[in-house]
Amino acid sequence: MNRSIYSLIVAFVVLPFASALAQTENDSVSNDDSRRRWIANVKDYKYQMLEREAQMSPEQAEQFFPLYQEMERKVFSVNLEARKLEMQVSENFDNATDADFKEAAQALSDVKVREAEIEQEYYPQFAKILTDKQLFLLKRAETHFATDMLRHYNRSKELNSQ
Repeated sequence: MNRSIYSLIVAFVVLPFASALAQTENDSVSNDDSRRRWIANVKDYKYQMLEREAQMSPEQAEQFFPLYQEMERKVFSVNLEARKLEMQVSENFDNATDADFKEAAQALSDVKVREAEIEQEYYPQFAKILTDKQLFLLKRAETHFATDMLRHYNRSKELNSQ
């Protein structure tokens, strides 16, 4: 699964799912805190899965994950910028100009390119830490993680609709 699909899954499945879970939490805990905890738990699960499936040594994981997290922050930022434009246009839909629509559509389209550029920026650094086989296993593990998250989301949706 390519980076853009993975990012879309995170942006449109994981984060709204986190929000939905946070809304069902005990009222004594703020939604923001429970959302942060849930996201932190998902990230921990993801990193453990990537480390295990890519067969990283503890030393490799120690070097790899700070770079990976840095890359994720950049990708998230790119997505956030595009989503902000999308929301601005959506909230002002009836009064938006053609230029507003064009700018938002272009930003949403550019997300995939910018994500790919960020990934390509980090790949050489990852290649200094992981073997070619591990890089392959890492990409496969990212796909497995995204599939697991979708499966989990679908199961929770089914349970909530009963």
